[in-house]
Amino acid sequence: MKLSHLLKPWMEQSVMDCMISGLENDSRRIHPGDLFIAYAGAAADGRLFIDKAVSSGAVAVAYDPAGFPGNCVLPESVPCIPVPQLSMQLSSIAKQFYDNPGYFLNITGVTGTNGKTTIAYQLAQAHHLLGQKAAYIGTIGQGNVNELQLLDNTTPDSLYLQKLLHQYKNQDTRQVCMEVSSHALAQHRVDALEFNQAIFTNLTLDHLDYHHSMENYARAKSLLFARESLEWAIINQDDAYHKIMAAAIKPQVKKLTYGIHQDCDVRAKKWFMDIYGTEIEVHSPWGQHQIKIKALGQFNIYNSLAIFSSLLAAHYIPEQVVEVMTQLKAAPGRMEIVAHTPYVLVDYAHTPDALENALMTLNQLKKGRLWVVFGCGGDRDKTKRPIMGMVADKLADHIVITSDNPRTEEPQVIINEISQGIAPTSKVIQRINREEAIAYALGNADENDVILIAGKGHESYQQIGAVKHQFSDQEVVRRLIQK
Repeated sequence: MKLSHLLKPWMEQSVMDCMISGLENDSRRIHPGDLFIAYAGAAADGRLFIDKAVSSGAVAVAYDPAGFPGNCVLPESVPCIPVPQLSMQLSSIAKQFYDNPGYFLNITGVTGTNGKTTIAYQLAQAHHLLGQKAAYIGTIGQGNVNELQLLDNTTPDSLYLQKLLHQYKNQDTRQVCMEVSSHALAQHRVDALEFNQAIFTNLTLDHLDYHHSMENYARAKSLLFARESLEWAIINQDDAYHKIMAAAIKPQVKKLTYGIHQDCDVRAKKWFMDIYGTEIEVHSPWGQHQIKIKALGQFNIYNSLAIFSSLLAAHYIPEQVVEVMTQLKAAPGRMEIVAHTPYVLVDYAHTPDALENALMTLNQLKKGRLWVVFGCGGDRDKTKRPIMGMVADKLADHIVITSDNPRTEEPQVIINEISQGIAPTSKVIQRINREEAIAYALGNADENDVILIAGKGHESYQQIGAVKHQFSDQEVVRRLIQK
């Protein structure tokens, strides 16, 4: 594509034109023929690496002129185009370069504090089982759910996201089911995407280090529901913030509400749960149906209602949807059963609400005592730490506090902040080393006990400082049990 075509609104006629073969905002990944897109990011200022990008083969540079670093000189060997508020323009620039791939795809965006991964992952499975090629994008990776490739973020940056959609389109994918984080919405990463459906799960305490208040957090989430492109908005009516999402919806967009406690369009009236799964009686505009799922917990009832609503809104036959939902597999690290004696589960629960939901579910099913092994991530929202301690103290019989991903924080400081929410009379075991914490629980639990290892779920690493060390809760449990 010609540079003048891609950057027409910002490019003066006197500027030398050239052909662009790729887009890149990381100088380390530049290929000859790329346009280097340089702006100030959260961790580094890309404009400081313009020379490196050009020496690696970039044939042009688009840069944000605001606050341009004084020690940075633009090269004269390639065209350099100033684009004001460049980070906000990335999505539309990438959309133009990749020829608007989203136009050829049905894109469902799932947003909320908890449940995004399960809903998007299982929704992609369901579309595939119902005969449409589908891709997933989110916390546990991207692509076909049986062959996921890892991602750095829940929602990729604008350039990579449009590149993925372009690949999916060329692979004849029809459905894309993606998690949409509040960060992605606030940072304009998905501005140029044409979503067909938007799903709201819930809003609970998280990310206040970024948004500063629940009101700001809710407003960021509501941006997904203000899209002109939407055909359906699917909203959890039981959540306290549902009205904020509903208020953002454009008049032409159809709305479906789901829930358990409130009058809504798709409602679970009755359910039965055992260690093998849950059976739900669902009432909806499509009639009354019995849905069986291989999942535990009231939160998974909500997730299933969202999936059911989305599939029926997509015009699938209800009876086929009911049959497919019995076949859906849980996302990795989401209430994943790793051992049976004792009963050990690994879950991604890393917010107070998610931890409470998981522990409440296991309390209903346990035959012995309930153990919880968990920590909190470093360099993230600190306000939730004592609250998670309080939740564990209220619902677990035994608490083992350990490290999650401490990042640049001191692990013992994080553990101490979690402990502030626990009564002084409660017995708490502290082990900074996560493997030692898991080993303690396994070594002291009886065969009828239940152990929940929470916080990291699917992750195959533990970040200490700036280094990611190989670490998997599941692998640790299996290795320790074999011993």
